[in-house]
Amino acid sequence: MDWLKWRSEFPSCAQRVHMNHAGISPLPQRVAAALQEFAAEALVIDDRIYHRWEVRAEAVRGAFARLIGAEPGEVAFVRNTSEGLSLVAAGLDWQAGDNVVALADEYPSNVYPWWGLRRWGVETRMVPRPQARFGVDDVAPLMDGRTRLLAVSAVDWQTGFRADLPALGALCRERGVLFCVDAIQALGAVCIDVTACGIDALAVGGHKWLLAPEGCGALFVSRRIIERLHPVLLGWKSVREASRYLPYHFDLRGDATRLEPGSPPHAAILAFGAALDLLLEIGTEAIEARVLEITDALADGLRRRGASVVSPWGDGERSGIINFRLGNPRALLAALSRAGVVARERRGGIRLSPHFYASTDDVERVLAAVDDYLRAA
Repeated sequence: MDWLKWRSEFPSCAQRVHMNHAGISPLPQRVAAALQEFAAEALVIDDRIYHRWEVRAEAVRGAFARLIGAEPGEVAFVRNTSEGLSLVAAGLDWQAGDNVVALADEYPSNVYPWWGLRRWGVETRMVPRPQARFGVDDVAPLMDGRTRLLAVSAVDWQTGFRADLPALGALCRERGVLFCVDAIQALGAVCIDVTACGIDALAVGGHKWLLAPEGCGALFVSRRIIERLHPVLLGWKSVREASRYLPYHFDLRGDATRLEPGSPPHAAILAFGAALDLLLEIGTEAIEARVLEITDALADGLRRRGASVVSPWGDGERSGIINFRLGNPRALLAALSRAGVVARERRGGIRLSPHFYASTDDVERVLAAVDDYLRAA
């Protein structure tokens, strides 16, 4: 694979070493071009333009479905991960005494939607994980006959720990529990197949590893549960034959699109589609292998300099995120920033999150900045 070919998609490389895809991504050229094309087209509105936008949006829906091994009808567009998870939390029928099992130290997007169920008497049980890892043996003891749903992140936002989704999905099937996944730190960097993993719902925003702008993401809802998920946001597009405005009819759509209540953000969707096309063109398996190769090189170089890698590094645990500790994290982050390296401080260490287009020179530039910090210290 000629990775330099894909690097040319990212003008940001001329100015920064972007090691913060766990935060927000710089846009590829083709994504920026899609936004510009939409704006140019929208300057003059003709009587077919909305139809053309809708046709393109359906192509994007299909592209996302291919990325995760789903059907297009199982995909709804959402603004972000929080909105997707909230639609799941608020759309299920809950009874007082039910419970949800979630993770301690999780990103708030995958906690607050479940905590919001307290008003219905639903408990959220938090799985402790002092070493960042967790698995079936940690989750199962918190489940009982009133557990309705397990909510996890595919990849931890601080350490990059990668959950064993197939094992957790099998546990949920065995217990009759719904399996809901926050995939924002995974999709685009590592592969997820919703069928193989037994996932019932999956939410993701586009602005991290998926290389899209903020404001558009996707919610997968398996056909197994779509009829159990009531749309809490309703509008003209929630129903079949949405363009037949009168007389009113309340025949809700039979798939995940029932969760899209009104006019969609077509500009963001088309940009999202351009990003998905790039990822599918390269191939998700190739991207995952490349990302793990880069994080391996970073980990090796950092360990040679005396750093402690906080991220779990066992078989199947790694992702695109590496967290390490070396000296004063705030001072080290400042040194990295002065060298043009974009990173973040998390969990008492420095979080690096490179994507497939990072080069050997980028890795060396990070390590050189660490060397400069050590000399100054």
